[in-house]
Amino acid sequence: MAIKYISANDSPDDPGGLIKEILDMGAEFPGPAEDILVAWMLRLGEDRDPAAAARRLLDSYGIAEGPLPDDACGRVVELLRQAADFPQTRLAGHLRRRGGPGGRRDR
Repeated sequence: MAIKYISANDSPDDPGGLIKEILDMGAEFPGPAEDILVAWMLRLGEDRDPAAAARRLLDSYGIAEGPLPDDACGRVVELLRQAADFPQTRLAGHLRRRGGPGGRRDR
């Protein structure tokens, strides 16, 4: 079953406009940023490369460069920048080494 988001900011790279909503909140966003990034990645689904989606969001929202605000919203941007530098091939290898999907460890 496909999920239909009603946000005007909904896009394949930002399902439900979650990241855009956080950016619009700015300093009012209480955090935690890590929870938002996990929720965003889970909403992307298995067929979307999180690094590529993060790069496109950073570019389209104009936050790819520049100083980070010293608040939870700035931490979201920092995490997106880190995600953009973490290609799916590297993520798949990381998960296999950790015993994640496709790399279950037998003990």
